[in-house]
Amino acid sequence: MDKIKNLLLPLALIFGAIAVFETGARYGATNMRAHAIASELQLPLGIYVTGESSMNEQNAAQWTSIIDNGIAAGAVHRQIWYLNKAAKAQLDKILTFALTVRGDGTAKHFEAIAKSDQPNGIGTAKLNEIRNAIDSAKVELIDNAPKPTESDTAEQTEVSEVKSGS
Repeated sequence: MDKIKNLLLPLALIFGAIAVFETGARYGATNMRAHAIASELQLPLGIYVTGESSMNEQNAAQWTSIIDNGIAAGAVHRQIWYLNKAAKAQLDKILTFALTVRGDGTAKHFEAIAKSDQPNGIGTAKLNEIRNAIDSAKVELIDNAPKPTESDTAEQTEVSEVKSGS
């Protein structure tokens, strides 16, 4: 028993260090994933917005599918409670733009997946989680977004005038 007592403290320290390292790695990886989701969503959104009028139906469907999947990943990921402010702000910014561009199209996309015979490997529980996350993000980022004040509007006007050279 005395031999075991001598090993307990070093063993506890080792397991404590592993737990601290794992928590830090998980926190950092989660924040980096939020930045990656936001970055990966920017390119398809840019292509879709600039070329939507000249795209044929098949290309538009492919780009909207990519955007909808990115919105779903971002909406689910933003619900993680230990995201830091910078990662969440970047994710919220791009999700706000994406949800504004797509409107109710994202919800319709996942409704169609839910109604199809083969839900592409997505279980009903996961599909409900995605729909709830998208609805929550839409309510928080678009429906309940703070209205810009007059000073914010004036600053944006000044910045756009400076950029345009007026």
